[in-house]
Amino acid sequence: MSDKKYFLQGKTKGNNPLIIPLDKPETLIGRSKECSLILQAPSVSRKHAVIRLFGDDVYLKDLGSRNGCYINGVKIEEEEILRSSDIIRIGAMEFTFETGEPEEEEDDSEKTLIDVKKQQESDFVKQYALSAREEEVFYLLLKGLKVKEISAKLFISQGTAKNHVLSIYSKTDCHSRIELSHKYQEFN
Repeated sequence: MSDKKYFLQGKTKGNNPLIIPLDKPETLIGRSKECSLILQAPSVSRKHAVIRLFGDDVYLKDLGSRNGCYINGVKIEEEEILRSSDIIRIGAMEFTFETGEPEEEEDDSEKTLIDVKKQQESDFVKQYALSAREEEVFYLLLKGLKVKEISAKLFISQGTAKNHVLSIYSKTDCHSRIELSHKYQEFN
């Protein structure tokens, strides 16, 4: 696999930046819990598409979805190569494919996916009965950190970090970071 970094950039319902790293050889996209990237939208099929990394190339393939996949407004029929700044539409969800470093990574404090409001944070944590450690993991998830980065930052094993993430998803009835950030955004 290449040393290049690849990611999808989009927006949450609240119009805040959303960064999805593509750091696995395959990223399965759809509504199913089996997917690496779960998109909870009626226009997205259970197993909608897959993004594959192969050397320095990245490919998008539609998996026979109902609403198709589009690159720069053109419906794809075969597996297609992605280029930096391509606009990808999966169902009604739209992302920009990028290579390199996301702009937000320059300053870790600016990496937050959503605006953080102290009172809202406290109420959200109480509402879903998150433990003190889960609360720490929750905020790092919202900042866009992966399980490996969370474990390093909190000095816990990756397995423990993953268990906390799964517990947070279970308590909040969410299946992905995107869904969790949407739920947090809509929480008042």
